[in-house]
Amino acid sequence: MKPALGSLSLILILLGTVVSIGAQGQANPDKPEKCLGGSYDAPIRLDVFSDFQCTHCQEFFLNTIPSVLKEYCSLNKVCVVYHEFPLRGNLYSRKAAQYSLAAQKLGREPWRGVMTALYQHQESWSQTGNLDEVVAKVLTADEFARLKKLLLDPSLDTIIDGDIALGDKNEVTATPTILVNALGREQKVVGDVPFSILKDFFDSIVK
Repeated sequence: MKPALGSLSLILILLGTVVSIGAQGQANPDKPEKCLGGSYDAPIRLDVFSDFQCTHCQEFFLNTIPSVLKEYCSLNKVCVVYHEFPLRGNLYSRKAAQYSLAAQKLGREPWRGVMTALYQHQESWSQTGNLDEVVAKVLTADEFARLKKLLLDPSLDTIIDGDIALGDKNEVTATPTILVNALGREQKVVGDVPFSILKDFFDSIVK
């Protein structure tokens, strides 16, 4: 869990003027429902590897992602894809990832609601492991009942393991790690990136 690079350095790296950048698509997700906002044909894609017990991930999701969704994903200028990357030292991270994936199957809006609740109340459930109390408040009774059934699906762990394997392949060692795909290039950025920095980068590519 490292801080993001300085503003100028980050912009230069994202624009490809400081370091060589690999070919786009190394973290190409295989399931459309993993896209939190926008669609895969957007000119920019952010693949975010995140841990629900990570405070830097919390800051990034609550302070940066909402503006990205509103100002860029809603116009399909950016696609945000979230990958579960529970760190081994965090007791309830994998359980939270299971809840997120189950909510994902309910639709984009319930999924966003559950993710927001998990990050907003990170401090409480991280100590007790009581995710039901947090999640039930942002779902209808029917949605929550469906989520509880979905949590019994063993394929959730398979998806988590696949995300972890994808992260390992891309040498993800801390959260959040963001793989920025644009202009046929991909760059890895580690840390909580402020919206203002991403905005400068986005606006250099899409108007």
